[in-house]
Amino acid sequence: MPSLQAEISGKAALQQRLEKTTGAISPRLVVLSADIEILRLEAKTIAREHRLRLRELRRFAFEQVSGANGEARFHLAGNLPEGTKGDGHRWRVTGVADGRLRLSGGGEVVGAVPPGLPSFELPAIDWDTLTLLLASAFVITLVGFTEAVSIAKAMAIRTRQRIDPNQELIGQGLANIVGSVFQSFPVSGSFSRSAVNLAAGATTGVSSVVSGAIVVITLLLLTPLLYHLPQAVLAAVIIIAVGGLINFRAMLHAWRAKRHDGVAAIVTFIATLGFAPHLDTGILFGAGLAIVLYLYRTMRPRIAILGRHPDGTLRDASLHHLTTTEHIICLRFDGSLYFANVPYFEEAILNQSAANRKAKYILVVGDGINEIDASGEEMIRHLVQSLHENGVAIVFSGLKRQVLSVMEKTGLYALIGAQHFFRTEDDALDAIFQWITDPTFDAKFCPLQRAGPGAPAASPAGAEAATDKKTSAA
Repeated sequence: MPSLQAEISGKAALQQRLEKTTGAISPRLVVLSADIEILRLEAKTIAREHRLRLRELRRFAFEQVSGANGEARFHLAGNLPEGTKGDGHRWRVTGVADGRLRLSGGGEVVGAVPPGLPSFELPAIDWDTLTLLLASAFVITLVGFTEAVSIAKAMAIRTRQRIDPNQELIGQGLANIVGSVFQSFPVSGSFSRSAVNLAAGATTGVSSVVSGAIVVITLLLLTPLLYHLPQAVLAAVIIIAVGGLINFRAMLHAWRAKRHDGVAAIVTFIATLGFAPHLDTGILFGAGLAIVLYLYRTMRPRIAILGRHPDGTLRDASLHHLTTTEHIICLRFDGSLYFANVPYFEEAILNQSAANRKAKYILVVGDGINEIDASGEEMIRHLVQSLHENGVAIVFSGLKRQVLSVMEKTGLYALIGAQHFFRTEDDALDAIFQWITDPTFDAKFCPLQRAGPGAPAASPAGAEAATDKKTSAA
């Protein structure tokens, strides 16, 4: 494997020299590039086989038997030669180095820690390196920032403090810039170290400065003292510190409040444990699941067919057992109109229109529509045109300023007509009552009519909305 990597590095260096000297694609460069790719595939295959073999070796347990000449021999546990006795430990393969197997019988220690500080050296920056590392640097930045902010939020919930993600991003950027001149790995927050810091009683950022100073002193003077430190001690410190941050009550509360949030919290917790020590993978997995669940939840928002309640308001007719009319379709859409739920909204409108053939007006109460994207605007445009061909008009009430702004910019507002936009649903119904020409319809006996002798008369064809569109967005 080392010889293969050396061969790849040599050919890659030769490729760079040829590209600088020739400045164009030559047959030799093509052949050299093909050889490098073949060698890289071969190296990946060998590395994969090595991991699989090492995984299989780790399943075996060995027992140590002392030979007659003092040599230690290892046999499979339970298969000792007759007349021999093991040392009572279970030895397992932990790695392979220089053609030899490394065995561990438990009680591993930290071992030798290289003393000293990294040297100062400016990184070599050129166009080839920049283009090669740009995509990887973006992914590392995104993952590092996401992980650090997630950790900070977990700490903030515990300490009841506020965090500033922008400040965290600036701090990470400065840390990575400084670390780059000391050949450091990309810098991000550490869940285990942050938990230990919080458990120790740290309350300000000065604790990180003190910790950094102690680490510098340790690297310079105290690394020999760490050789015999058991790894189990480090694991116990982290487990105790991190265990206090696990809040099962918050997961239970999220489950009761919203099942999707509870599922996302539980799956993220399990994924973080499953992908350990790669916490970033678990966090990204949980974030992806949360996005999928959000899209699923908003793909089919609540659409309520409205009727007049005894208290005078328009409410869900099926929920409150209210009477509706066959001449007017009045519905409320509880969600933003965007690409994921556009088909559901369109299907609901068309189904109601098909089920109520006498209805020539469809009132959409838009108090719950907070946003509308290009897909939603295009769908409404096609829907208005299609229904208009069948003699059906769509009327809107209570649309917010940001929704009306999109309609005005795209010309949809003018296409629908200012007379079809109203500030309240009652104003819209009063106008629709005047527009209906069906002789079998009487507004006085319509179930959607406001009760009482003091019900206001309809304004002339939505004149209020046509003269003051900004007011209609309130």
